[in-house]
Amino acid sequence: MFEGTLVIQPGAVVVFEGLDRTGKSTQLSRLRDALVPESAVFAHMPRGFGRFTERVYAALEGETVDEKPSSGLAQQLAHLACHAESITHLTETAASSGLVLDRWWWSTLAYGWYGGSVEQSRLSEAGFLELIDTIWSPIVPSVVFVFLEPHQLDSNNNEGVEAGYRALIEQHPDLAVVVHSDTEHAVHALVVETLLKRGLASSGQEQ
Repeated sequence: MFEGTLVIQPGAVVVFEGLDRTGKSTQLSRLRDALVPESAVFAHMPRGFGRFTERVYAALEGETVDEKPSSGLAQQLAHLACHAESITHLTETAASSGLVLDRWWWSTLAYGWYGGSVEQSRLSEAGFLELIDTIWSPIVPSVVFVFLEPHQLDSNNNEGVEAGYRALIEQHPDLAVVVHSDTEHAVHALVVETLLKRGLASSGQEQ
């Protein structure tokens, strides 16, 4: 469907969010293949664009316990440090082309606060939200595709994280599109159809 002919509109910010092992990476790859390459920039948060963010992300995803922060707050602050480092590049990109984000601040809140790791610290929810908003306020998404049905078990997923995502969906009903488990082709079709209907993308065949 629209292989290599889909164009993300300049200024459109498309976000893929949700639980781990739900097919986000597969769908991001499908979308990338469907796009005219120069129409959008893809970014993974917190990996970002530079050496610093890549190295921090690698540490956070370390295979052994001693490679990762033992504090949940430290982990989320490391994520936010990477977000802060990338925000200028993201803002400049969104001003001139399409932007596709693999995770946004919803992950930070869902896994960090609702998942319980930050709540155990002395930082309040209001303080955590203020910090997140200070970093992310320049980026205004056009749509957030939320994946909540894992295909495999993953230790990072828990009821609190899912509840966090559902709370965010309720708070932003016009922004969020819940992606239910289906075939890879059907989910890709949903993503493309949503982008076209919302005027966030067009087929190159229509240019």
